[in-house]
Amino acid sequence: MKIKIVSIGNKPPKWISQSLIDYTSRMKHHCSLEWVEIKSETKFDSIVQKKKQEANKILHHTKNTYLITLDEDGHHYSSKEFSKKMSSWIENFSSITFVIGGADGLDLSLINSSSANLSLSKMTLPHHLVKIFLAEQIYRSLSILNNHPYHRE
Repeated sequence: MKIKIVSIGNKPPKWISQSLIDYTSRMKHHCSLEWVEIKSETKFDSIVQKKKQEANKILHHTKNTYLITLDEDGHHYSSKEFSKKMSSWIENFSSITFVIGGADGLDLSLINSSSANLSLSKMTLPHHLVKIFLAEQIYRSLSILNNHPYHRE
């Protein structure tokens, strides 16, 4: 199983990078996890144009994959519900790509063309922490699916 996480933004602080390396390492027995960082647009006339430019860059990394966008209006899952979704996606697709938008969010056309739309919280979260939360929930779901004691009820 190949999982890719594409995100718009700037280089994360070292402590964030280390956390992402840690979760990536924990998952290596269950999947291949790839991180793709796309720099945020700096030359634009409007936020709408900026999000369209970023969406075009994202699309280059989403060929032949099950595309899941992260958005505040996306579907909310408990960890167990998310693990069931992950199980279904793993059974039906060889590649899954999660997309995390930049500070202004994702272009609506990208959200509408995605296979699924996920929200990690109703609260606004710092961009770099979203990466950690997503990585942790992917790891947690794989732990649940493999009866690993990481997840506790």
